[in-house]
Amino acid sequence: MIQLSVAVRNARLDAIETTVGVGAKLQIWSGALPANCAAAATGTKLLEDTLASDWAAAASGGSKVLNNTPITGSGLPAAGAGTQAGYFRITDSSGVTCHEQGTVSVNAAAWAAGTAVVVNQYARNGGNIYQCTTAGTTAGTGGPSGTGTGISDGTAVWSYVSAVGDMTIDNPSIASGQTVTVTSFSMTDGNA
Repeated sequence: MIQLSVAVRNARLDAIETTVGVGAKLQIWSGALPANCAAAATGTKLLEDTLASDWAAAASGGSKVLNNTPITGSGLPAAGAGTQAGYFRITDSSGVTCHEQGTVSVNAAAWAAGTAVVVNQYARNGGNIYQCTTAGTTAGTGGPSGTGTGISDGTAVWSYVSAVGDMTIDNPSIASGQTVTVTSFSMTDGNA
């Protein structure tokens, strides 16, 4: 297995920002993640925002994060009354050439045992995001698991929302004119 120094991993990550260039666009789409960046976008474009000219911090320790987070944009008219976000793309300034893409999920705190939860509260457990559909107190161990609805957890009930995404936003259902906040995003170069 090839292993790279942190300096090489940082340089590869910094090359992404250089290649994408100034005026890069962040797009959030509904639907399934395309097979790769060269594939056409699928679903409906829910948000498009121009990133700052220096849109990512210098790579450090083999990771790179977006500058100026949280980043706030507004839902496009095509989003309608509310459409589930599925994935993001970072494109060049034209908004056409995709240079990076990944999945999107809601920002959620880690599930906690024996905790009171309210309807519409989100929790992260086992690599998934869940939304509370019946308020209650979580179980002493375990937490929600699997996919589907009606997932019992103590006296609380959850519904599966999505797997934990590469980028987190404040609300996974984007409506026209709604303010959407990207709360975190980082890239990590492999081959350590």
